[in-house]
Amino acid sequence: MKKKLNYLSFLLVFFIATPIFAVSCGDKTGGDKQVTPTPTPVAPATISSISPESGKAGTVITITGTKFGTDKSKVKVRFDTKDATNLISVTDTEIKVEAPEGFSDRSVQVKVSVSDVASNNVKSFYYLDTAPPSISSVTGTCFYGSSVVIYGADFSINKQDNIVKFGDEEATVTSATKTSLTVTTPILGNVSSVNVTVTKSDMVSNAKIVPVEVDQNKVATYEWTTTTIRPGLVYKTGEFSLFGSDIRKIHILDVTLNETNKLAIGVSASNDPSTFKSTVAICESYNAIAGVNAGYFKLGSSSDKDPYIRIDGTTVQDGHLNVSPLFTNSALLIHNNVATVRKFTESGRNLNTVAAAIPASQAQDVIVCGPMLLTNNVIESLNMSESHNSSSTGRTGLGVTADGKRVFLVVTEYRTTGAATPKGMSTLQLAKILQALGSVNAMNFDGGGSSTMYIKDMGTNGRVSVNGSSLRSVRSVIYVK
Repeated sequence: MKKKLNYLSFLLVFFIATPIFAVSCGDKTGGDKQVTPTPTPVAPATISSISPESGKAGTVITITGTKFGTDKSKVKVRFDTKDATNLISVTDTEIKVEAPEGFSDRSVQVKVSVSDVASNNVKSFYYLDTAPPSISSVTGTCFYGSSVVIYGADFSINKQDNIVKFGDEEATVTSATKTSLTVTTPILGNVSSVNVTVTKSDMVSNAKIVPVEVDQNKVATYEWTTTTIRPGLVYKTGEFSLFGSDIRKIHILDVTLNETNKLAIGVSASNDPSTFKSTVAICESYNAIAGVNAGYFKLGSSSDKDPYIRIDGTTVQDGHLNVSPLFTNSALLIHNNVATVRKFTESGRNLNTVAAAIPASQAQDVIVCGPMLLTNNVIESLNMSESHNSSSTGRTGLGVTADGKRVFLVVTEYRTTGAATPKGMSTLQLAKILQALGSVNAMNFDGGGSSTMYIKDMGTNGRVSVNGSSLRSVRSVIYVK
């Protein structure tokens, strides 16, 4: 009896368990469910570049990149919020598309979508202004290599999109805004004036007639007799008609300041005029390779106009008070082998004290002189009623480029005898020469019989220029070591 009960219990458990097992192996809803596989995400396209980067509506743009595919129907190119309607061709790495209309004088973002998946990179395309450019004025002295500013309207802000021509010669555009272009003047030939035009997107502006500074153009294009003394130190000389039919003889030291070429100020050992030495002798005492005379000094009955001089941080000459600004309104500053020509804008006759107040931390070497000739590439309004400015005589001047790393030391000759006697020049004419050579700021030094250029082992015992029959003794020099 017990065995039968156990058998019945087993059957009962089996029949109860069997349906439970069957349900657990199927869908709880009682039906079969098919699992849908997760779709593989589409990798976004990438734009690497577009060309050109500017133009107007209708410009055909080439977009390079990756993962564009080859099906044009799946590709969209959007310019900001506007889709391009003319998609010319598509490969996996290149799209050609026509820039749509609706934009002018602005940058827009360009992106590509493939199967509605936007590219993870965008580029900018600048829509040019559709208005033609116009010129209102041209400022600055015009000669080969000079910087000229063209003012007007509707220029492109992308300098490469403006084609500026002086006659038939194309200028180099160095900066651009909607209303101004700064350009470097191209070769002009022997003309006295030239037509300047601006072309943008095949639209040509009105022509503006600009006078050419003939003498400065002659200096800028003259084929100088050139001697390289050492790398970065070049001696140039020329003798030719300038500022009229008169012959002028010009000596130039073109100095690139670097570890090899150091600019410095030198003085006679004593401030006693009886101990002064010639430019040649002072340069030799400093073991200079080249140099020129520098500051004023008392000569005979001339007025006291000694300049303030500092060398290696130490004042070696205080300079006189009550000296006309004509002789003291500028200074050469040298610091860490960078040269600066500074104009003193303070009024009064005690500008030597202004120079003395310049901290040595800003200028290790200082020498005052004048007048200032050129400030920020503009020739000073020199008072030509002053005989010091207007007289035709030997001149010594110094100019620097904007970065202070290139210096032009110039000496012009003046002689009274000879069939083709070199004539002297005024401070204004010296200013024009220094500007034509590439100076941005420039100053005048002592001239006349003091004007002397020295180059070691050249000329007559180092003197390469001639002003007077003998070497005049001076107080100070600017030299290269």
